[in-house]
Amino acid sequence: MGPSSVADIVNVNNDALEQRRARYASSTAADTPADLDRVVRTRRPSSLRVVATLCADTLALVASSLLAVWVASFFDDVPVVSRLSGPFESDPFRAGAVLLILLTPYWLAALWGFGLYREPGRSIGGFNLGESLNGLTALTSASWLMLIVLVLALGPRAPVATLIAFWVLAAVLIPAARWISRITVWSRRSFKERVLIIGAGEVGHTLAAKITAHPEYRIELIGFLDDGEPRRNGRSVPKMSVIGALDDLDAIVAGQQVDRVIVAFSRARHNDFLRVVRACADSGVKVNIVPRLFEVVSSRALVDDVEGIPLLDVGHVELSRFNMAVKRAFDLIVGGVLCIPILPFMGVVAIAIKLDSRGPVFYRQERMGRGGKPFSIFKFRSMHVGADEARLELAEKQNDYDGPMFKLKEDPRITRVGGPLRRWSIDEIPQILNVMKGDMSLVGPRPLWIEEAKQCRGWTQKRLDITPGMTGLWQVLGRTNIPFDEMVKLDYMYVTGWSLSWDIKLLMETIPAVLNKRGAY
Repeated sequence: MGPSSVADIVNVNNDALEQRRARYASSTAADTPADLDRVVRTRRPSSLRVVATLCADTLALVASSLLAVWVASFFDDVPVVSRLSGPFESDPFRAGAVLLILLTPYWLAALWGFGLYREPGRSIGGFNLGESLNGLTALTSASWLMLIVLVLALGPRAPVATLIAFWVLAAVLIPAARWISRITVWSRRSFKERVLIIGAGEVGHTLAAKITAHPEYRIELIGFLDDGEPRRNGRSVPKMSVIGALDDLDAIVAGQQVDRVIVAFSRARHNDFLRVVRACADSGVKVNIVPRLFEVVSSRALVDDVEGIPLLDVGHVELSRFNMAVKRAFDLIVGGVLCIPILPFMGVVAIAIKLDSRGPVFYRQERMGRGGKPFSIFKFRSMHVGADEARLELAEKQNDYDGPMFKLKEDPRITRVGGPLRRWSIDEIPQILNVMKGDMSLVGPRPLWIEEAKQCRGWTQKRLDITPGMTGLWQVLGRTNIPFDEMVKLDYMYVTGWSLSWDIKLLMETIPAVLNKRGAY
C-alpha cells in the first residue's frame, strides 16, 4: 500500500464539516431516553472483564483444591505415591481441601504477577494464546515455590501428591473456566467495548470490516472521526459513517461513552494526534495506533528504544539449513504422534465416503511446493467425480472469492458427506501423509494451485522459501474469508518471521479456528 492510499482522505471545507456535525448533533438529540440510558454505565467493560476473569479463576482454583485431594486419595495404596500423599491422617479430605482453599489468594497473586489480569482488560479480543501459556508458567512457578515451603515445613510428610494433582487440575480448569466465562458472562451488553476509529480512509474501513467479522471481540463500533471526507474505495461497513471531526472528540467520547479509540491514519496534523492520545489518556479511554508500514510489521515485532523513541523491529529470519532441520524434526515428531489417532479415524471417514458416492476415497491435486517444485496433495474426496471439469464452467458464472482462487459457498459439486467434511476441515486430514513424506509441513504458507501460484510475483515469491503447511496464519485468521492479496502478505510475514514457537502457537490456535468454522465452505 503506497503513500497515496494510506490517508485516503480528501480535504473538505469547513461548511461540510459543520453540516456533518449538525447532523450528528441532531441525531444524538433525537435519541429516546431508553437509548440514552443504554450508553450510561458505571463501570467500563475492561474492569468488568477483569472482575469476571478473577471470579472464574477463583471458582476454578476452589474446584481444583477439592478435586486434588479426592484424586490423590486414589493413590494411597500405591507404594511409591502413598509416601507423597501428605500428613492428613484424620479426615484427609477436609484438612487437605481447607489447606488448598486457604491458599487461593496465593495462587491468584501468582497469576496477577505474571500479567494474567492485564490481557482481559487491555487487548482488543480480551484473550490470546500467550495468556494460557503464561498461566501455565505462573502455576508451575508458584507450585514449585509452595512445594519448597511445604517440604521445609513438613519434611517427608509434605503433601506432594496432592500438590501435583492440584497443579494438573488447575492448569486445565482455569483456562476452561475463563472460556466458559467469555461465552456466557462476557456476552452481556455491559461487557461490550464501544470503539471509535479515527481515520475514515481505506485503512480505517478495512479495520472496521475486520472487527465486524469477529463478534467474539465484543466490540460495538460507533463510527469514524476525520477532518476529511472518506474515499469510496475502501471496504465499507454497514451503519458506519463519519460522525465528526477531531475537534468533536471530547464531546463524542463523553456523550457516547467511548471505551477505546483506534487511530487508523488521517490527514490530521501530528500535534492533533498527540492531543487525541493525551485527551483519551486523561479520560481513561484506551488508545490503539495502527503503525505505518503495518503490512510488513507482524504482531510479533519487537520494540527497541532510543532515548524515548520506540523502534519497531521488522525482523527477518534467516531460513538456514539448521532452522529447516529443526522444523522438519518437529513435523516428524508431532506428525508421528498425531498419526496414532488420525489413521483409525481416516478409516471411518473413508467408509463414509465410499457409501455416499461413487469414486475414489482420496483426491489428489498438483500444488506448488517449496522452491517452486510441484507435488501431489492428498485430500478426502468431498465432490462428485468430474468436479474439475465443471470448475471452469462454474467459474465463468460465479466466484465467491476475491482473487484468482475459485470458491463457491453453495457449490453444487459437493457430496452429502463432503459438506460436513469441508466445514470441519476433515477433508484436509490426509495431508498428514504429505507432512510425513516431506512435501508439506504442519505449519506454513497455504499450498496454492499451480495456476494460482503463478499469480505471485516479486516479493510475494518469498512464500516459496518454506514448505507449505496444513495450517498457518491464513487458517487461523479466517481461511477463505481472507482475500488473496492479503493471504499472500500473511504468508510473507510468516516466512520472514518464522520461529518454532510461532509454529507451536499457530498449531494450538488452529483448534478453535476449526471449531469456529469461520470461512470454511
